[in-house]
Amino acid sequence: MSASADPLATIATTEVRGTKAERADALHDLSVAHVELGHLDVAARFAGRGLRLTGEARFHLTLAWIDLDRGRRRQSLQHLDLATPRLRGKELTRAKCLRGLHLCHEAPLLAIAELTAVIRDLRRHGDARWLANALVGRGIARCSAVKLGQAEADFAAAQAVLTSLAEPGRAAMCLHNRGFVAMLAGDLPLALRRYEEAAKAGLDSTSRPEALVDRAEALLAAGLTAEARNVLAPAMELLRRCKRHVPELAVLSARCALRDGDPGPARRLGGTDVEFLLAAGKLDVVAAHRFRGPAQTRALGWLAQARRSDRRGALAACRAGLRVLDEHRVDWPRRELTGHALGLARTAREVLRWSERHRASVPLPPNDPELAAVMTDLRRAKAFGLPVEALERDVRRLTLASTRRLEATTTSPDLPLVSFIVHEGRMKAVTLVDGRARLRVVPDPDELVRTAKLALHAGRPVTSDLLPDAEEVVVVPDGVLHGMPWASLGRRVHVVPSLRHWRPAGRGGRRVWVGAPGVSSEVVPLWREHGGDLVTPTVEATLRALEGAGVVHIAAHGHVHPVNPLFSHLDLRDGPLYGYDIARIQNPPDVVVLSACESGLARAFLDAGTRAVIASTLAVPDARVAAAMQEVHRRIDHPVEAARAVAHLGFSCYGTGTRVAACSAAAKEVPVHRSCEVPTEAGTSTPGATTSTHAPRPEKSASVPTAVTAGRAAGHHGRSEPPLPAAATTLRPHEARTGGHRSSTV
Repeated sequence: MSASADPLATIATTEVRGTKAERADALHDLSVAHVELGHLDVAARFAGRGLRLTGEARFHLTLAWIDLDRGRRRQSLQHLDLATPRLRGKELTRAKCLRGLHLCHEAPLLAIAELTAVIRDLRRHGDARWLANALVGRGIARCSAVKLGQAEADFAAAQAVLTSLAEPGRAAMCLHNRGFVAMLAGDLPLALRRYEEAAKAGLDSTSRPEALVDRAEALLAAGLTAEARNVLAPAMELLRRCKRHVPELAVLSARCALRDGDPGPARRLGGTDVEFLLAAGKLDVVAAHRFRGPAQTRALGWLAQARRSDRRGALAACRAGLRVLDEHRVDWPRRELTGHALGLARTAREVLRWSERHRASVPLPPNDPELAAVMTDLRRAKAFGLPVEALERDVRRLTLASTRRLEATTTSPDLPLVSFIVHEGRMKAVTLVDGRARLRVVPDPDELVRTAKLALHAGRPVTSDLLPDAEEVVVVPDGVLHGMPWASLGRRVHVVPSLRHWRPAGRGGRRVWVGAPGVSSEVVPLWREHGGDLVTPTVEATLRALEGAGVVHIAAHGHVHPVNPLFSHLDLRDGPLYGYDIARIQNPPDVVVLSACESGLARAFLDAGTRAVIASTLAVPDARVAAAMQEVHRRIDHPVEAARAVAHLGFSCYGTGTRVAACSAAAKEVPVHRSCEVPTEAGTSTPGATTSTHAPRPEKSASVPTAVTAGRAAGHHGRSEPPLPAAATTLRPHEARTGGHRSSTV
């Protein structure tokens, strides 16, 4: 079977007419063209007509290829047996190539040997297109044999051959297969990036629905179960129409059900899938995989080992599994490992240590131009009321496919600490004061939050025993306690999503004021009193102004996305400012004041590297907010004190609310303009801004929120910042297949 550079042109211009030999050639060309387009039924009909017309071996060879592509291995081998004795030279080498492809999954080492000899002969014959086929087949076999570096080389070589033949669609298929190699290696971002690049390079997933199966697997690995289902559905329909059998479909469907809490399909399917075996409770079998296979397979093995071991052995197994995931930058099954260890933790320090690991989340994406372009399209669609689901899907995929920013180096707080964690339906609190750790269970935290908010609304003092008897304390909340108005408890409270968000003291910098349409009157008096830059409230102007700023005040109306807080946004003049836009900031502002209704962006700023965010958990009337902000900015050099000044309105300080570094310098007799205790005078910047040029900001944090408390109904007349979302709980990548890609046809 040969290939044509333009199968559509072949179909349009070829007529079955003339002599018997001319009709046979036409039937063969039409059959091959339809194979290349994925029309296997039509291709089989043309090849069958040619076989009945002449009985030539080349038609047996074509039918062998078609049946192999359909998954009908027995029929394919029958055609090969009939064709091989009558083939010579180049055609015989092609038949050997097909036999090698049959061996790729069942006997990969034998397939590698067979195809290596075939590749040598095809190069000798100068048969470039079938050389690409053989290289792809050997790449598949090497994937099955877990020789991933060599598989990558084969797919890259095939891609180069097909590019030289001006066949971009088949070259894109090779690029897609290179993404599959990355998936097997545990590099999910690279796999998704190559899948995206292959689709843009001309990969036709309608003729190669196996590519959709791979994409669905990657989405499932990234924790996007609903999107994986959405991709699997058309893949299943296309494969049904093509009469192709892909066993991975049933496996992926069962994995989706397992992610949704339904182990039934996985148990019925059975087999040797490691995840299914773990769901079935076959711990001994799964534990045997902890020393071999892809990273996620080994991590599952360590999880099984933890579940079958005593406490000491289980904790050691959890640590070993996490080391595997850290080494390969893989997330799933991280929370399963940390959750199991957290259930075994006995002492307060053990609970604190494992709860911090349990809060781990993936980092924000870098400032990627392609992602920025999609965000612009999303903003335009949102502004004009157009559908946004597909664009949001593109944003999530590009985020997963991007190279992650490195995690910042942070310092530990030298203050009393309270860390809360919800595990197995109970809220636990670890209090660390003067080196002494204490563990307790918090009863009915929902009622505590409800009572605190009611007291604030009624103007009454808020009382609670959640905090230790200390003037200043660091709080790491979890669950419903993200909605607690912490500053109203009468202390200096620094609320951080995790201890990784505790950052060194800032050094001040210029002030930036952003007032969106409808609330711009709030920022003008503040700008006149404190000076700085009054920014045009557009997205790009705001993002430019935020770079390297000291203090940023944003007054706007906003909305919380119910699933992904990075799609939460503020309404600016030209459209929404999303959490994903915040991720584009390379040098984040030091302190941010969010005077915004339901923006959901406090955590996004903290993840991006901002030191402190002042925001409210309550809806506050605009008039009261405007008056309160005057007092906030008189104390903004000490953010936690600024939050205390408006604690009665539900504001708290999220992040590290310590004084700016200029104040510490003053304490050490380093000359500064004036003490931080003196309120900022009209027309001046923060005290920190009067010192020397501020140092570079810390590296951006490596945490992305994936869960958020649902926002209030739109249309209220106040503005509030909803509680910080819990640490990532939905991104749970699973292992990649250990088999190779099914699409060998190029």
